[in-house]
Amino acid sequence: MNRTKLSVPFVALLAPIFAIACASAPPPAPAPAPGPAPAEAEGPPAAVQVQVAPPAEQVEVVPAAPAGDYVWIKGHWHWNGAGWAWIRGHYGVRRAGWRWVPAHYEQRGPVWVYIGPHWAR
Repeated sequence: MNRTKLSVPFVALLAPIFAIACASAPPPAPAPAPGPAPAEAEGPPAAVQVQVAPPAEQVEVVPAAPAGDYVWIKGHWHWNGAGWAWIRGHYGVRRAGWRWVPAHYEQRGPVWVYIGPHWAR
């Protein structure tokens, strides 16, 4: 008997089994939602002293707010322990009774003091 004639019925018998196995496989898990941005800490963070001045701020295009209760949190340079890393701006939900304090730097003698962004009362 010809191999082709035998393989067609065999494949036809196995096709429903594979279809059932594929249909019953669970869908892939959704990607986890991103956690809160580190830039939205409450209260002033601990100041960090560095020997290197931060680069000039990057220019960002501010998109339209997703809703009226959102505030633009502008991007800023963040000291990561080894160098400056740019943190992009984003919208955050406005907090009643709080004001947003953006990241800023103070030069104190030969060092720069990085004060991270935070919400303050």
